[in-house]
Amino acid sequence: MKTAILYLSKHGTTEKVARIIGDKLEEKDTELINLEKSQPSLDQYDRIIIGGSVYAGTVNKKLTSYCVENETLLAQKQLGLFVCGMEPDPDKQQTELETAFPKSLQGKAKATGFMGGEFILEKMNFIERFIVKKIAHTKVSSSNIHEETINLFVEKLKE
Repeated sequence: MKTAILYLSKHGTTEKVARIIGDKLEEKDTELINLEKSQPSLDQYDRIIIGGSVYAGTVNKKLTSYCVENETLLAQKQLGLFVCGMEPDPDKQQTELETAFPKSLQGKAKATGFMGGEFILEKMNFIERFIVKKIAHTKVSSSNIHEETINLFVEKLKE
């Protein structure tokens, strides 16, 4: 099955999760595509996985726009949807995941997941670091990628 893993990643965490998913799929015909650099024709793919990052409760608007613009074609493919973020509350994580993608695609998706995230202070600008320090009460970089959620996501896609 030819798979495209499409992602938008500001500081690298969503790209990291996309790579982990690609590795765990263990399929030769899997391509990772950064939507900032390329927007390929989706006709050639059987499965499409789309991921983006959530900041202050909102997913990257470019990701939402891409999904809306390609909604008809995406709905014809085997679909996986994920977001990365540092929201600790499971109910809010679910809300962030649900608001990131059109409802029609969520209903079609074989797998969805909130994959956790990272605060990589070294990659943030001054304002981003200031906000993270105030809201998350942290002064050091931290990682909270949900490996088990990634594993379940990949298992669902393989079914």
